[in-house]
This record gives sequence, structure tokens and C-alpha cells, in this order.
Amino acid sequence: MKKKLLSLILAAVMAMPLTVFAENTAIKDMGNERAVLICYDGGKLVYSSLLKSENGAFDVEIPDEYKDTDKKVYYVGSNTIGDFDDAEKVTPEETTAPSASPSPEPTPSASPEPSPSPAASAKPTAAPETNETPYEKAADGVFASALVTNVARSINSDDEEITSLTVYYQGNEVVLPVEDDVKISTAPKAHADLAGQTAASLKKGDVICTSANIAGTRIKTLDLIMRPTKEDIVTSNSDYGDNFEDLFVSGALVANKWQYEKYGAKQSNAKYSYAFGIVGTANDRVLTLLNNSGGRYRAMEIDLDKNTYVYSCDTSGKDYDFYLGGIYDIETTLPSSLLRDRITLDDSYSYNYALVRMVEGTATDIVTFNNYNY
Repeated sequence: MKKKLLSLILAAVMAMPLTVFAENTAIKDMGNERAVLICYDGGKLVYSSLLKSENGAFDVEIPDEYKDTDKKVYYVGSNTIGDFDDAEKVTPEETTAPSASPSPEPTPSASPEPSPSPAASAKPTAAPETNETPYEKAADGVFASALVTNVARSINSDDEEITSLTVYYQGNEVVLPVEDDVKISTAPKAHADLAGQTAASLKKGDVICTSANIAGTRIKTLDLIMRPTKEDIVTSNSDYGDNFEDLFVSGALVANKWQYEKYGAKQSNAKYSYAFGIVGTANDRVLTLLNNSGGRYRAMEIDLDKNTYVYSCDTSGKDYDFYLGGIYDIETTLPSSLLRDRITLDDSYSYNYALVRMVEGTATDIVTFNNYNY
């Protein structure tokens, strides 16, 4: 199957406050409307950005930490790769966050005719409050969890049918074009039947993780980490385990890769780990999760970073609503007495849940599922 370089290279795209700019003198406009800037460090892709020519010039934004990397430019129209010579042409200057642009509107999956694939974006369409990142190293964000906000069938530049996933990822809203030969590698026990299916079987509200090939030109692997339940978790008749592990664990690991934290046990020493539970309390330093026992002795405290990404899925309506936020957007609907006394968790309460990804014990990416039983 013929593969052309797509305008998606998302593995290491991160919003940073300090950027540098270059005009058309640094990148030759070969008469194409689109190009992709690719930055390598030691032969490994560390950053990329979709460029668009306006009035014969490309505007380039490069985070300061990548300005000394090896750079190439891929010209989409001519399918060629050229050098990027920024010597004496790029001047650093302080800049504010890129302004929000309208969210992409892929054709609904129910449409009988797939639509052209929306252009994958390296810039946020809904910017978070801060440009800072919770990752100490860029590599810590490569396998970050992503919240699916839309699923659509599309046509790529090779006239091949693909699935376009609109997701929240690394604090941005981006589009992931996923080809049909990429199957879901793992799925949690509650949805084990989705393993082996294509991205078209995903739904709004799913939490996934992906990886790209070395060149960063296409999605190579896809894992389903979690699919939210329709009914409330703790008040339903379903038993998802003491740690809710059936909802987000595949076998003994998350996505068959990472540890998950257990209630009533010491936090693991794993570099990357996950936890899931009822949102008990949250402040600017600590998030407290509860399992279905309802007692504080079965609570889990997780350190927060001031820049932790928080993606929220409101489950109260007929269709899910989504929004990007930060740690101050984590809400609880439970009484404070829950953390002092063991009370019965029943349908007289509304529940919020959180799926937390941690790097060395600190939350970097959180997906909340809010307003069950609302």
C-alpha cells in the first residue's frame, strides 16, 4: 500500500512559552501550500510542526529547547525533503501562546461517503490556560494518554479510507489520521472484544495511547486504555475490581506496558503508572481518589503538578461534552464527611471519576468523567 507522508507528526509536539521565528529566507517555498518542519536529536524525532505558506512565506515557530536540533522540511505537494538552514536567520523572542482556532469538524461516521481527511494540526485548537508542561523531559509525553472527542471516517491524500480521531493530547486538541491496517493492540478486560479492531470502533470518551514510526509520519500502534461506562460505576451491579482494574487494565498492566496503582498499597516505583477512582478531594497539590469501599483507609493520594493536563468528559447528557482544563478544574460532588467516616456509596450522590497517568509518582495527564447520577 502506497504511503505518503501525512501532515501529522505528533509524537513530540509540545506547547512552550519561548519560541523562535523564521521567515521565508530560512525555508524555501517551493510553490506548495503546506510543509512540515521536523526536528531530530541524535536521529530521533523530538518535535514537528505543520507549516502553511501565506503570501509566499512560511511562518515557523520552534520551542526554544529544540532550536539546536537537526532540522528538515518535508514539502507535501512535491513529496520532497529539504534542509532547514537557520544559521544567522532565526532570532529568539518572547511570544504568547498561539490563539485558539476553530475545532476541526470531521464528517460524522454515519456518513455513507467518507470525507477528505482534516489536516492534522500541530497547534492547539483549544489552548490550555498555560503553555507550561508537566513533563520534565519531552520523552515523558510521547506515550501520554489521549481523550477521544470525535471519530469520523475520512479520505487521506492517497484516496484511502482512514479514521480521523479528534483527541485531547499533551494539552492540545489535535487530529490523528489512523489507517485501517492499524489495529487496537490491547483493550481493558471490560472491553476485551475491541482488541484487534480498527480505530473506527472507537467512540467519544475513549481514552487511548498511540505511537508513531521513527520518522513520525504515521500512527504505528493504538491501544484502548479505557472506555467510560454508561451507568455509574459504584452503584451499578457490575464489579470492576477493588482498584477498578477491569476498566483500564489489560491483563496485568495498562496497555500491556505500565503498572497500575493499588488501593491500600504503597505506591509503586514504576517510572510510568496509572490509577483510577472516585474523585474524593483535590487541591493545588494533591488529588485523593477513592475505591468502592468508601473509606479513607482505601483512599489513594496522588501528587499534582501545577501544569498537569486535565481533560474532562461530562457524562450527564445524552451526548458527552468535553473541555480542556487544569488542576483547578478537578471537581468532587461528595460530602467532606466521606473522608472522615465510612459511608454507603449509593445513588443519592453524584460521582466524578478520574483516570490518572503518573510520571515518577506525579500526575501529568488526568481524564475526569463527571456527573454520574447527576
